[in-house]
Amino acid sequence: SRVIPSPWRPLVKANANYNLCHSYPSIMIGPQAVDDNTTEGLRIIRKVAVFRSEGRMPTLSWGSRHDGASIWRSSQPKVGLQGNRSPSDEKYMRLIAECAAAVQNPHKWKKPSLPFIKMITGSINENDLNLENFKDTPHIGSKCRMKIFDLRPKTSAVANRTGGYGYENTSYYTNMTLSFHGIGNIHAVRDSYQKISALCMNEKVNDVHWSQLVEDTKWLHHIRLILSCSWQTAFHVRYNRLPVLLHCSHGWDRTSQVSALAQLFLDPYYRTRAGFSCLVEKDFMSLGHPFHTRCGHGEGRGERGGGVGASGVQSSGDEGQISPIFLQFLDCVYQIVHQYPDFFEFNTKYILLLSEHVYSCLFGTLLCDTERERELVATIRQRTFCLWEYLDSTPGLVNHSYSPNYSEGDDVEECGALLMPLPSLLRNVTLWVDRHCMHSPRPTLPCLPMEHRLLSTEENTSSKINFNGKIILHGNNDRDEALIQSALKDAEKWKKIAESKEKEINELSNYLNNQR
Repeated sequence: SRVIPSPWRPLVKANANYNLCHSYPSIMIGPQAVDDNTTEGLRIIRKVAVFRSEGRMPTLSWGSRHDGASIWRSSQPKVGLQGNRSPSDEKYMRLIAECAAAVQNPHKWKKPSLPFIKMITGSINENDLNLENFKDTPHIGSKCRMKIFDLRPKTSAVANRTGGYGYENTSYYTNMTLSFHGIGNIHAVRDSYQKISALCMNEKVNDVHWSQLVEDTKWLHHIRLILSCSWQTAFHVRYNRLPVLLHCSHGWDRTSQVSALAQLFLDPYYRTRAGFSCLVEKDFMSLGHPFHTRCGHGEGRGERGGGVGASGVQSSGDEGQISPIFLQFLDCVYQIVHQYPDFFEFNTKYILLLSEHVYSCLFGTLLCDTERERELVATIRQRTFCLWEYLDSTPGLVNHSYSPNYSEGDDVEECGALLMPLPSLLRNVTLWVDRHCMHSPRPTLPCLPMEHRLLSTEENTSSKINFNGKIILHGNNDRDEALIQSALKDAEKWKKIAESKEKEINELSNYLNNQR
């Protein structure tokens, strides 16, 4: 196949010492037209970073190997009440769109038809997903070249203008459209999580109204919003072949969630164990999700004086900044794996065990707020165990029915995408019982026969990496997994019996032949 020249370029010099942005990695990816080895390129990059909150300028998170379809992420622009502009930011965004459009291949990818869009979206936000609707929009002209997803509610984005921030004015960002997706902030997530946790731990809850009580916590509502936005991001990349820029306020919570989930839909590599660990390392750890600040690692309730925050200043240990953002992301991953298990190399118990070690502090993998803290300040990797190695060495976390949806010789990007009809994904979102009801005083998981229970326990307690306080996990799918393991053992037993009988028959046949 024809090799497509990359429209993107690594930015090695701009943030080499983390001076441009403390919460970004030392190496970023930008458009091919901007070279940070030149004075002009470096000047543009620095001005773009100044115009974005916390210096988090647009950087590539995922790109197609065929054309300019890609996922970008950043923080909100510093627009303010006066409607401030940055010609450098507008130019940088325009260069992303132009570099992406320069390698488009219209003969390989066909635009989705309106009936197809209606079918796969269930008419959810179909006007935004159908690019034909933007032909007569003045600032877009004849072609939309880039989508900007502001993941916040529009009211929040407007309110942020009073603090000197805000959102892009698309009158100045030509050939681009902006849409708001209403995902709640860290405070809404924390409040909802406290409600769902209190419900699951309530001994006197009325189970007749269980489903309604779960919905009233708004936890599943937040999950559906994130999944819907991630799916729409993947749709624009997969079918409209566009670059999509994601941002919320600072670009390290909701942005990390949506970016990573969109890549799960698009790229089958990230649905393997090695790929999933790479996805978390890239979109959460390297690109600055503040694990220490959100999880409160090492800080008791009400303590002051945490570690260095994501912006490079001393953390105050503010409980208002604690929020289960990464756990919410894992809940979203669980929903997809639970509904489409054969597309994933790992099972739901893998996600469950990972969720436990977000807060266990037994591994250094998910500690600290930024790559800079992790690699330079604390040198975590050299002094702690690796969580991914532990998960890979733990049996019972592999999906034995894993079947990639592509064959050898297929175009992995074209055949490997997992884009189910959006209504079917959202309607089947359910409570992650394995996690939220793990310590519930009332029985929630199906009961297992004793022999199956022992088998499940054996799988959970053996690992090549030993440490005190092993966690025995039971999941909603234990019964099915135990039955499969039992059937496999029975099949192996009968296979040996059949081989033994076949050997006896052959010996008897040889004896009779010799007697003749």
